[in-house]
Amino acid sequence: MTNRTRFLLILAGVLAIAVLLQNQCKQAAVEPPTVDLVRIVVAGSSIEPYQSIEANQVRLGPSPGVPITEAADYYTELTQVIGLMTTRFIKTGQEITREDAKPAEEVRYVEQMALEIVSFPAVFSEMVAGQVRPGHKVNIYGYRGETGRGVAAETILVAGNVWVVDVRTAAGEEAREATPEAAAGRPAGIISSPSVRGAGAEPGSVLSVAASPDIVRKIIDAFGAQGYEAWVTLAPSPDHIPTAPPPTSTPTRLPPGTPIPPNEPTPTPPLPPPSLTGAVYMSHADDGPQVDVFPNTTSMAWAIVALQYRPDQPLPIRIDVKTADGATTVFDRDEIHPQSGQVSYLINPAGGFSPDTKYTTTIYATDETFSADWQLCGNSPLPFTGEDGSAPGDN
Repeated sequence: MTNRTRFLLILAGVLAIAVLLQNQCKQAAVEPPTVDLVRIVVAGSSIEPYQSIEANQVRLGPSPGVPITEAADYYTELTQVIGLMTTRFIKTGQEITREDAKPAEEVRYVEQMALEIVSFPAVFSEMVAGQVRPGHKVNIYGYRGETGRGVAAETILVAGNVWVVDVRTAAGEEAREATPEAAAGRPAGIISSPSVRGAGAEPGSVLSVAASPDIVRKIIDAFGAQGYEAWVTLAPSPDHIPTAPPPTSTPTRLPPGTPIPPNEPTPTPPLPPPSLTGAVYMSHADDGPQVDVFPNTTSMAWAIVALQYRPDQPLPIRIDVKTADGATTVFDRDEIHPQSGQVSYLINPAGGFSPDTKYTTTIYATDETFSADWQLCGNSPLPFTGEDGSAPGDN
């Protein structure tokens, strides 16, 4: 074999290998790699935000779906989304991501849709030194100090046994729990104070609670409209409040020969509560805002009585309205406080009220008394406050 022949054979082999490699590259470019797809949940009809998803509102989307590597961001089973709450408006056919639907407690803290969620500021040192955390039941008090304008310092019970759902710093950051579990003799979940969480940490100062709409309105009225400051205490557990024992009596001995009267059922009076806290203020309306100064034309007013006690049962009270010097009683009536909480009572003395006169309303409940001072002064429009009849902020 000559050198020329050998060279031609080698050249032909090289060309064949090049053609083979070129064909393989073309085939690889034409056939893309296989991608595993998965079907995901889409809206079968439009779903409003802040709504629990029902079974007839969702369906599995058509093929091909999304790559399985992205499926973690979506719901892939109908049972995964039923009962969740939407965080935005979802149109028909739109894919539902895990940010679009979440458990109700992650959207609004609690599942109970009948409860409102409200936040209000409270000083850290006035929240049981930071021991208030989500899940606690608290009593909420409103207080204000002496203003120097004739308005006396006072404290009122705003709401009792209220459910805490969140505690935040003034900047809106979550106040973390310092102890996740209870140790022997030590409360669990203490909200961290600066000394616990380290330098620069901010203590909890915004409390969020879940309550019925009427309780939420009282909280907003006290800390918004009336300008009270909040003081928060841990509410006592009803299981640890002893029930007062029934009164005992000594049977009466009848003289010999005295006919025995027939047994008649004796009504059992409600037992006095073992512990009771409360407050009273006056208003121009049923369950209205506090008013200290009424116009001289006033013929009736309302006593707003807030009492908290256990056991929660009807409690006899007495309402007494006297002139400030105690010389004249203008209203005196026995009432029943139906249950622990706030109740309004109409004050409408037969002889009316005297112009330019100061009064004191006193509530007698068991051995406790609660009083509020108010007056009639001039014909100024409501709701003026202060003993001098001036509106707040006047000089």
